[in-house]
Amino acid sequence: MDDRISDLLKIVQEEINLYRDLIEQERRKTALLAQGRVEAILESNRIDEMHNARLRALETEMIGLCQDLCRSFQIPREEFTLMKLANCLDPSLALEFKAQTTLFRNIVKQLKSVSQRNVRLMERSIHYSRGLLALISNALGSYRHTGLFDPIPSIQPTYSQRA
Repeated sequence: MDDRISDLLKIVQEEINLYRDLIEQERRKTALLAQGRVEAILESNRIDEMHNARLRALETEMIGLCQDLCRSFQIPREEFTLMKLANCLDPSLALEFKAQTTLFRNIVKQLKSVSQRNVRLMERSIHYSRGLLALISNALGSYRHTGLFDPIPSIQPTYSQRA
Protein backbone atom coordinates (compact mmCIF):
# COMPACT_ATOMS: atom_id res chain seq x y z
CA MET A 1 0.00 0.00 0.00
CA ASP A 2 1.20 3.49 -0.87
CA ASP A 3 2.36 5.36 2.25
CA ARG A 4 0.21 8.35 1.27
CA ILE A 5 -2.91 6.18 1.19
CA SER A 6 -2.00 4.67 4.56
CA ASP A 7 -1.35 8.15 6.00
CA LEU A 8 -4.67 9.43 4.65
CA LEU A 9 -6.52 6.49 6.17
CA LYS A 10 -4.83 7.14 9.52
CA ILE A 11 -5.85 10.81 9.39
CA VAL A 12 -9.46 9.88 8.61
CA GLN A 13 -9.49 7.39 11.50
CA GLU A 14 -7.97 9.95 13.87
CA GLU A 15 -10.58 12.50 12.81
CA ILE A 16 -13.31 9.93 13.45
CA ASN A 17 -11.94 9.37 16.95
CA LEU A 18 -11.79 13.12 17.59
CA TYR A 19 -15.37 13.56 16.41
CA ARG A 20 -16.46 10.73 18.73
CA ASP A 21 -14.75 12.57 21.57
CA LEU A 22 -16.52 15.77 20.53
CA ILE A 23 -19.89 14.01 20.56
CA GLU A 24 -19.30 12.82 24.11
CA GLN A 25 -18.07 16.29 25.07
CA GLU A 26 -21.23 17.85 23.62
CA ARG A 27 -23.42 15.35 25.47
CA ARG A 28 -21.70 16.25 28.74
CA LYS A 29 -22.18 19.91 27.86
CA THR A 30 -25.91 19.28 27.46
CA ALA A 31 -26.07 18.26 31.12
CA LEU A 32 -23.96 21.25 32.13
CA LEU A 33 -26.25 23.61 30.21
CA ALA A 34 -29.31 22.11 31.83
CA GLN A 35 -27.72 22.52 35.27
CA GLY A 36 -26.45 26.04 34.48
CA ARG A 37 -22.91 25.30 35.68
CA VAL A 38 -21.10 28.25 34.09
CA GLU A 39 -17.53 27.41 35.15
CA ALA A 40 -17.90 23.82 33.96
CA ILE A 41 -19.37 25.06 30.65
CA LEU A 42 -16.38 27.37 30.18
CA GLU A 43 -14.00 24.48 30.85
CA SER A 44 -15.95 22.37 28.37
CA ASN A 45 -15.54 25.14 25.79
CA ARG A 46 -11.77 25.11 26.34
CA ILE A 47 -11.71 21.36 25.72
CA ASP A 48 -13.76 21.90 22.54
CA GLU A 49 -11.20 24.46 21.37
CA MET A 50 -8.37 21.95 21.87
CA HIS A 51 -10.26 19.31 19.86
CA ASN A 52 -10.98 21.83 17.12
CA ALA A 53 -7.33 22.90 16.95
CA ARG A 54 -6.30 19.27 16.50
CA LEU A 55 -8.97 18.82 13.81
CA ARG A 56 -7.68 21.89 11.94
CA ALA A 57 -4.14 20.46 12.05
CA LEU A 58 -5.38 17.13 10.69
CA GLU A 59 -7.36 18.89 7.96
CA THR A 60 -4.26 20.82 6.90
CA GLU A 61 -2.29 17.59 6.76
CA MET A 62 -5.10 15.91 4.82
CA ILE A 63 -5.27 18.72 2.26
CA GLY A 64 -1.59 18.26 1.39
CA LEU A 65 -1.99 14.51 1.02
CA CYS A 66 -5.16 14.85 -1.05
CA GLN A 67 -3.55 17.35 -3.42
CA ASP A 68 -0.66 14.94 -3.94
CA LEU A 69 -3.06 12.04 -4.50
CA CYS A 70 -5.08 14.14 -6.97
CA ARG A 71 -1.99 14.48 -9.13
CA SER A 72 -0.98 10.84 -8.75
CA PHE A 73 -4.41 9.41 -9.61
CA GLN A 74 -5.19 12.18 -12.12
CA ILE A 75 -8.39 13.22 -10.37
CA PRO A 76 -9.25 16.90 -10.86
CA ARG A 77 -8.95 18.74 -7.52
CA GLU A 78 -12.47 20.12 -7.66
CA GLU A 79 -13.86 16.58 -8.16
CA PHE A 80 -11.71 14.84 -5.55
CA THR A 81 -13.51 12.97 -2.77
CA LEU A 82 -12.51 10.01 -0.67
CA MET A 83 -15.10 7.94 -2.54
CA LYS A 84 -13.58 8.84 -5.91
CA LEU A 85 -10.16 7.96 -4.56
CA ALA A 86 -11.55 4.64 -3.31
CA ASN A 87 -12.72 3.85 -6.84
CA CYS A 88 -9.09 4.11 -8.00
CA LEU A 89 -7.74 1.73 -5.36
CA ASP A 90 -7.64 -2.05 -5.14
CA PRO A 91 -10.95 -3.51 -3.91
CA SER A 92 -9.93 -4.37 -0.33
CA LEU A 93 -8.52 -0.90 0.27
CA ALA A 94 -11.47 0.69 -1.51
CA LEU A 95 -13.85 -1.14 0.81
CA GLU A 96 -11.97 0.17 3.87
CA PHE A 97 -12.08 3.76 2.54
CA LYS A 98 -15.78 3.51 1.79
CA ALA A 99 -16.51 2.11 5.25
CA GLN A 100 -14.48 4.85 6.95
CA THR A 101 -16.15 7.52 4.83
CA THR A 102 -19.63 6.23 5.74
CA LEU A 103 -18.68 6.06 9.42
CA PHE A 104 -17.26 9.59 9.25
CA ARG A 105 -20.45 10.90 7.66
CA ASN A 106 -22.63 9.28 10.34
CA ILE A 107 -20.51 10.61 13.20
CA VAL A 108 -20.65 14.15 11.80
CA LYS A 109 -24.47 13.85 11.59
CA GLN A 110 -24.60 12.75 15.24
CA LEU A 111 -22.37 15.63 16.31
CA LYS A 112 -24.54 18.08 14.39
CA SER A 113 -27.67 16.74 16.10
CA VAL A 114 -26.20 17.03 19.61
CA SER A 115 -24.80 20.49 18.85
CA GLN A 116 -28.17 21.70 17.56
CA ARG A 117 -29.81 20.48 20.77
CA ASN A 118 -27.27 22.44 22.80
CA VAL A 119 -27.88 25.55 20.72
CA ARG A 120 -31.62 25.25 21.40
CA LEU A 121 -30.89 24.87 25.12
CA MET A 122 -28.73 28.02 25.08
CA GLU A 123 -31.35 29.97 23.14
CA ARG A 124 -34.06 28.98 25.63
CA SER A 125 -31.75 29.91 28.49
CA ILE A 126 -31.11 33.34 27.01
CA HIS A 127 -34.85 33.83 26.44
CA TYR A 128 -35.57 32.80 30.02
CA SER A 129 -32.82 35.10 31.37
CA ARG A 130 -34.21 38.06 29.43
CA GLY A 131 -37.62 37.37 30.86
CA LEU A 132 -36.22 37.21 34.38
CA LEU A 133 -34.37 40.49 33.87
CA ALA A 134 -37.57 42.08 32.64
CA LEU A 135 -39.43 40.78 35.67
CA ILE A 136 -36.77 42.05 38.06
CA SER A 137 -36.52 45.44 36.42
CA ASN A 138 -40.28 45.65 35.88
CA ALA A 139 -39.57 46.70 32.32
CA LEU A 140 -42.00 46.25 29.48
CA GLY A 141 -39.35 46.54 26.80
CA SER A 142 -36.30 48.38 25.69
CA TYR A 143 -35.10 50.44 22.79
CA ARG A 144 -32.95 48.87 20.11
CA HIS A 145 -29.90 50.59 18.66
CA THR A 146 -32.15 51.48 15.68
CA GLY A 147 -34.39 53.51 17.98
CA LEU A 148 -37.33 51.14 17.73
CA PHE A 149 -39.01 49.85 20.87
CA ASP A 150 -38.54 46.11 21.40
CA PRO A 151 -40.99 44.58 23.88
CA ILE A 152 -39.50 41.93 26.14
CA PRO A 153 -41.27 38.61 25.58
CA SER A 154 -43.22 37.06 28.39
CA ILE A 155 -41.74 34.11 30.20
CA GLN A 156 -43.18 30.79 29.21
CA PRO A 157 -41.91 27.98 31.41
CA THR A 158 -40.50 24.93 29.71
CA TYR A 159 -41.01 21.62 31.44
CA SER A 160 -38.86 18.61 30.83
CA GLN A 161 -40.67 15.57 29.54
CA ARG A 162 -38.25 13.43 31.57
CA ALA A 163 -39.25 15.00 34.89
